[in-house]
Amino acid sequence: MTTPTLQDLTQSLLSQNLPPPHPAFLAPILNPAGSQRIPPLQALTATAKVRLLNSDFTAPNILDQNKAHAFPAGFSDVTVAERKLAFDVVVQVRDVEDIGRSKWEQIESLESERKGESTKGRQVIRILPSIADEAPSTAATQVPAGAQQAAQMKSSGPFKLLLQDFRGAIVYGFDLHRVEKIGFPGTGNGAMSIGCKILLKKGTKVARGMVLLEPAFTVLLGGKIEGLDKGWREGREKSLREAIGDGKRRREDADVAAD
Repeated sequence: MTTPTLQDLTQSLLSQNLPPPHPAFLAPILNPAGSQRIPPLQALTATAKVRLLNSDFTAPNILDQNKAHAFPAGFSDVTVAERKLAFDVVVQVRDVEDIGRSKWEQIESLESERKGESTKGRQVIRILPSIADEAPSTAATQVPAGAQQAAQMKSSGPFKLLLQDFRGAIVYGFDLHRVEKIGFPGTGNGAMSIGCKILLKKGTKVARGMVLLEPAFTVLLGGKIEGLDKGWREGREKSLREAIGDGKRRREDADVAAD
């Protein structure tokens, strides 16, 4: 069996719509410490793919900056009515906004989740942990808490995503038409996490600095940046409350100016 080379592994990853990794990123995968035998190309590709998708693309020696594509200059210019990507760009998700629900509705869902509550019509149901030696629970409490929370938090969108290329440039994306797997982190419906990688194909439209996410030009590759994802989840309720407060202050300032 032929020993896989750096070029073999790179080409294998590129064939799966992944951006070109830096040789330094692939070196420890091709030559695992303490191993007398190099795994076959298929196994190496699987390992490299998982590590790549869970890496921060803005960190040094992750992507080959001489070969990877980033957003072109002026990409987020709001004065340009419409433009299209001239090449494929793989980005990572830094933030997600649920445009389909009000911020207060999202805060109430988070509060209920924290209290271990779910809703059935107008009835509030407290979700209690199952204990093996207790009497059988009701049908409502037989559903795992995680499933209850997932159903409660599930939203059909649309969603507004903050996207970042490997150079650190950011731009907002909007799912103009429902894109498979785009969803709210933590909904349990196969939705993405913060740090998820997305392939924006050549021809992707950008209108007034906003990337229009459409099924024909958008592919979710998966992955997660653990620290960013954890921080986003823990700080989400605070961010929602701050956004509501900022909006209220702007309205008050506008009322004062009008008077």
